[in-house]
Amino acid sequence: MENFEFSQYEWILTNSQGGYALGAANLLNHRKYHGLLVASDLNFKRTHLVSSVEEQLQTKDGMSFFLDANNYHNVIYPHGYKFMVEYFLRPYPSFLYSCNPPSSELLILKTIQMHPFKNICIVKYYNLGKIPFKLVLRPKFTLREHHSVHKTTFWDKVEYKYELTANTAKIASGDIEAYMSVLRGQTEFDPVIYRNVVYPTEIIRGYEGTEDLLSPFKIVCDIGTGEEETLIFADNKQDNWERSVSEAEHKYKKYPLPIRHPLSFKNEPDKILLNIAWEGKRMFAFKEYLQILELAMSEFITDNDLIAGFPWFSSWGRDTMISLEALKYLENGNEAACRILKKYSQKIKDGIIPNTLGEGNAGENYNSVDAPLWFGIRILEFWKNFDFRTKKIMIESIKQILANYLFNDSLPFHVDKYDGLISLHPDTGSALTWMDAKVHGEPVTPRYGKPVEINALWYNLLVYFANIAKKENIYEINFADNKIKLSEIDILAAKVKKSMSAFFAEVYFADRIENGKPNSELRPNYLIAFSLPFDVTSKEKMQAGYEIAKKKLLTPYGVRSLSPDHSFFRKKYMGNQRMRDLAYHQGTVWVWLLLAMAKTAVKIYSSEKEKLRKELEELVFTFRNGFMQGKMASIPELYNGEDPNLPKGAPAQCWSVAAIFLIEKMLLLEKSQ
Repeated sequence: MENFEFSQYEWILTNSQGGYALGAANLLNHRKYHGLLVASDLNFKRTHLVSSVEEQLQTKDGMSFFLDANNYHNVIYPHGYKFMVEYFLRPYPSFLYSCNPPSSELLILKTIQMHPFKNICIVKYYNLGKIPFKLVLRPKFTLREHHSVHKTTFWDKVEYKYELTANTAKIASGDIEAYMSVLRGQTEFDPVIYRNVVYPTEIIRGYEGTEDLLSPFKIVCDIGTGEEETLIFADNKQDNWERSVSEAEHKYKKYPLPIRHPLSFKNEPDKILLNIAWEGKRMFAFKEYLQILELAMSEFITDNDLIAGFPWFSSWGRDTMISLEALKYLENGNEAACRILKKYSQKIKDGIIPNTLGEGNAGENYNSVDAPLWFGIRILEFWKNFDFRTKKIMIESIKQILANYLFNDSLPFHVDKYDGLISLHPDTGSALTWMDAKVHGEPVTPRYGKPVEINALWYNLLVYFANIAKKENIYEINFADNKIKLSEIDILAAKVKKSMSAFFAEVYFADRIENGKPNSELRPNYLIAFSLPFDVTSKEKMQAGYEIAKKKLLTPYGVRSLSPDHSFFRKKYMGNQRMRDLAYHQGTVWVWLLLAMAKTAVKIYSSEKEKLRKELEELVFTFRNGFMQGKMASIPELYNGEDPNLPKGAPAQCWSVAAIFLIEKMLLLEKSQ
């Protein structure tokens, strides 16, 4: 049986507004973001409302223990994880408890679900054993912005309001409100402050990590054999609480339960324990894993955007455009992609789409050279899904990008008229590529000059646009007093492709051309260049680069951002913000880059089906196995550059999930041919 005192695994639930619930697999909160309900408005301003619930179980024969746990300074109390028999992270988190040692006499299942489009979280307690028990529940409220914590003694100094009925509650502090309903139990006013609750992960990351939690009331409920209790948390009052529960349950019905899930043996307590004791058995079969992976992908989709990652990211233009390809394989995904592209077309300025939209209208950031190029390519990939009117809007967006890149002198980059390549101006203090970390306002990897993947994106957009423009009878692009004809775009594209040969020599694959010379730092950006629809070099060069990447950059968890042979290589991604930013793109392993490896492999081994299948399956093996074993609910942002086995960065990252999702689709496509 697994030791639940420490767990690297986390569960996550989201809604289509950007709200979420997040926690550790052992339900011991170690992040300030962990909680049962973090509400989001339509501008992705997020408010942390509910942390957790103190859960004390009592039986008629005098047995009593807690199901929950908290970190305090130098101590964990209580130790609910010691009574946890098993957990299940998907399709929604479920936690099975029993006495110690486990007995079919006493079995409690706790499940957590989230409403598909409302800021509502539902917590259920099932009595799956043979004897009744009583639960005394104390919800712990935070009522704060999700990036911060309340100072200790906050609830002693700040006025809060509450309203209680027999089975509902409202808690308010300032303009923040939280609501709760219990379907069976009774609420009782009994205020408690949980003092000095600690989030160790925040402290390790250099942030404030101690706060007090408010619990104004308790809930007492008796749960007989085969019965259940339901708690519902929301950011506003509901007209029909039970309907909200039904709507949440409906969201998850189309997804499979794990093979050993207790609800599959609801009236057979002896079978529940027998199945749990069967060590090593997979939670999901392969077909079911694909459904769970699809669920994980869908959880980043909002009404008109993609959340880059949970819990601390909102919408990022670059991440959205890179991940958007995955939507082709989701139900109603093409329609969602079109909505997202149309939204960004309305925000374009000087040919640039916003790289970040900011939480709660905090301000848009237009500091990306590649996001507009990805945006243009995605428009053309989804072209057939637009109606006539939208096509006109979209083609104007691409024309704006091309015109500004070619003629707008105010941008921090320009197109070199001699070789046609995009060049990033030196010493601007800008970090315009995906390697965008800064320390004290200075880019860690500025990549000034002519980055390889930027120019491959440029070439692809030129070729793609020229192909579409001919069909749409577009003959020229105008910008102030400048214009370029369609025939000249064809010529420019040919020039760019020819110039890109400078990146691919016999013994190196340059990351960029700087001061007229190739910079041969071994980074994975040339793989991005290889992976795009229109080739920028020969198959032989791609194969050579692929083999170098396999030897120096590839790990079972993703692709290193810098070769370990380089003096700048950082083994670990850890410490405070500065330390982490220094390592972010200096060797740290990124999952999303596996897709570039996979697409390159398809080009190299398209005629060797068995070899290609083997290459692709090796790329996804770690994550496929993690989901099938039930140890992964999503896919993190990154891992350490050396010994990459612990998740780092955001625990659920959109382009990471999109990469594995798309590679699995590639494998299915190859199998069907």
